[in-house]
Amino acid sequence: MKNEKQIRHEKLIDLLNQFDQYQYNGLPMCKKIDKTIGSADLCKLNVNVINKGVVVLTDYFNLVGGSIAGGIDLYELLQAYFLFPEVREKMNLLADSVLYSTRGKR
Repeated sequence: MKNEKQIRHEKLIDLLNQFDQYQYNGLPMCKKIDKTIGSADLCKLNVNVINKGVVVLTDYFNLVGGSIAGGIDLYELLQAYFLFPEVREKMNLLADSVLYSTRGKR
């Protein structure tokens, strides 16, 4: 029996596949994943799958794109974060440091 998270995932994939940008030659590009993945499995993700996730993220935030003038490149950021555990560890430390030092300033 599928849990609520799996059902949400599958419904989201079905929704995304209705839009042209998530299709290739009329066929859906987004694939359902039959089990949740954790940090140990991130390095097994395909670059194309990560990039498609960036497109979803840009749609959600209504960004111009995943690579924006001014130094934003979500494609490279998420590829590095997901595919290289040592980079992920450094990025997490940096993010934690920045967030800790800026708490209360926003």
